[in-house]
Amino acid sequence: MQPTRSLTAHCTLSHHPAGQPLLTVDNGYAKAEISLFGAHVLSYQRHDEPASIWLSDKAVLDGSKPIRGGIPLCWPWFGPAPARVGSGKPSHGFARTSLWTLDGVSDHGDGTLVHLSLRDNEATRQLWPHAFELELDVLVGKELALVLTTRNTGKAPLVYSGALHTYLQISSPKSVSVSGLGEPYADKLTGQNGQQQGPLTLNGPLDRVYWQPAAHVSIQDGERETRVVSGNHDSVVVWTPWLEGAHAMADMSDDGYRTMLCVEAAIASEAGVTVAPDEEHSFSTVII
Repeated sequence: MQPTRSLTAHCTLSHHPAGQPLLTVDNGYAKAEISLFGAHVLSYQRHDEPASIWLSDKAVLDGSKPIRGGIPLCWPWFGPAPARVGSGKPSHGFARTSLWTLDGVSDHGDGTLVHLSLRDNEATRQLWPHAFELELDVLVGKELALVLTTRNTGKAPLVYSGALHTYLQISSPKSVSVSGLGEPYADKLTGQNGQQQGPLTLNGPLDRVYWQPAAHVSIQDGERETRVVSGNHDSVVVWTPWLEGAHAMADMSDDGYRTMLCVEAAIASEAGVTVAPDEEHSFSTVII
C-alpha cells in the first residue's frame, strides 16, 4: 500500500489494497487508520503501548459488507431496524456501509483532527426518508476521541438512535473486569432485565445494554487500564460473542473473541433522540 498524497505532516491518504480510501495518521502520540468506507476507525495505538482497538484478521475491507472490528458507526438506528423505520432494513443502519467525504485534516498540539461527513442521497432516502448532514470528528492524540453529530436539514423532526461500536483489544477474557457500568441492564440474549453487582467479569457470551453508566467506564485488563468516557448517550453496551458467536461469523476467527471486547457509547432507548429541523445533536466517546 503506497501513500498517494500527504495531507498534513502527520496524515496521508492512500488506498487500501482492497480498494477503499484510507487515512493513516502517525504523529507524536499515536498511529491510527481510518477508512472512508463507513468513516471507520480501523486501528489506534499509542507509541510504545499495545494496540487499543481490535480489528478482525478476517475483516472484509473491500466495501462489500460492514467491517468487523475497529469502531463501526451504527446510525441512524442501533441493532435491528425499529418499528418507526420499518422492516427489511439493514441492521445498525447505513452509515457504516456508506462512503464518507473527507472534509479536512489538521495537525494540532494535542493531535491530528480528521473531519468526515455524510449527507442524504437517493439511496439513504429509500431506507430512511430524512434530509440530514452527519459529521464525524476524530482526534488522534494521546487519547482517541470521536464526536458524531446529526444535523436535521429537513422540514420535519427526525428520530435517530446509534452507537460508536468500539471493539477494544484485550489480552484475554479471564484478565478483564469492567467497572462503572451502573446496576440496571437489559440482557439482549435472554430478553430479561438484570442488576449488575460489582465489576463485570467475562465467562461466556454477553450482550447487555447498561442504562445508568458512569461517565467513565473502566476496563481493567491485568495491569492495563483502559477508560471509555462517553457523552450525550443514554447507555453503554457491552458485547462479546464468545466461541459460539465467533464460529458463526465468517469475518471472525473462532478464537477472535479471546482478544476483543466491545464497550460502546450508545443511544439505545426505543425513543431515540428527536432532532428538530435546523437543529443538531452530538454524542461522543473517548478512549483513554
